[in-house]
Amino acid sequence: MIESQLKPNNIVDENLLSAFAKINQENFLPQYYSNQSYVDDHIVINNSRFLLKPLITAKLISVLKISKEEHLLEIGTSIGYTTSILANFSNNICTVEHDESFYSLAINNFKKNKINNIKIFLDNYANLKAVNSLFDKIIINGSVNKDPLNIINKLKINGKLACIYKNGYSSNLCLYTKTKNNFEKIIISNASAPLLINYIDKENFSF
Repeated sequence: MIESQLKPNNIVDENLLSAFAKINQENFLPQYYSNQSYVDDHIVINNSRFLLKPLITAKLISVLKISKEEHLLEIGTSIGYTTSILANFSNNICTVEHDESFYSLAINNFKKNKINNIKIFLDNYANLKAVNSLFDKIIINGSVNKDPLNIINKLKINGKLACIYKNGYSSNLCLYTKTKNNFEKIIISNASAPLLINYIDKENFSF
């Protein structure tokens, strides 16, 4: 995966490559999906939960430039694989999962793989009521179909959020920076991912 997917696409940061090398994806996937480990595509686990392809995950992490002392929030824990990679970059990680069964699966995966610097919440992404802290960096593991204002509000001033923003036929990796009164948004590159937060369908705002 590192040699065939990451390096050929200009993912060359040694710390990032080392983090991917340390975490075995097959240890996180449900057994009946383990033969799909490291495929060059998103792994769809059910109709709402998935694992992003390694290159997209690497790009999201790379653009954030996370440091150890920064307070990091991950949206979309899923099976906990990406969270465990992120644990190599920050000593203080909070992660949010909205599906109770995946919330439990992620907790078991963290324990099984002896990853201890993670605090996990069960919450609705479009409301995000359980998390009361402010963060230096936020990563969203999937696409959004509107600027994620409720999550940007969880950033400290000058904090940064990375996600895939899908608007009609356009889909891009975007970097948001929280400002004193609003936010700035930069398009980094073309990128696609399954929809994680549907802000347009109001039914998603219940929990």
